Amino acid sequence: MDKLTRLYRVRQPFCMPATNIKVAQRFYSASHQASGQQEPQSNDKKDSHQGFEEIGVLKAYGKPVATIFLWSALTYMALQAVWSKLYFDEVRLETEAKIDDLKEELDKLEQNHKR
Repeated sequence: MDKLTRLYRVRQPFCMPATNIKVAQRFYSASHQASGQQEPQSNDKKDSHQGFEEIGVLKAYGKPVATIFLWSALTYMALQAVWSKLYFDEVRLETEAKIDDLKEELDKLEQNHKR
């Protein structure tokens, strides 16, 4: 196993199998093709991938990213609902206070008109 292949191997947390990300392999093969070198071909997967699986970036990181996105969206919606409830309660209280002030003013005007 050459040095670059070992450099691009990523160890996943204990709950996920270790992976060899295909993006690194594509970069490695593209840089060798651009420089005119031939990349080493290894058809013996047992020898070169002991304990490693080849999976893509989406499979390796898709679930954690989706989980973070889901929780952030749910948090945003919950905070938005709380904010809107508090805002409308404030508007309702201000409106009721304004209505009470107008009723008091109306009562004063009626008392002045009766005199």
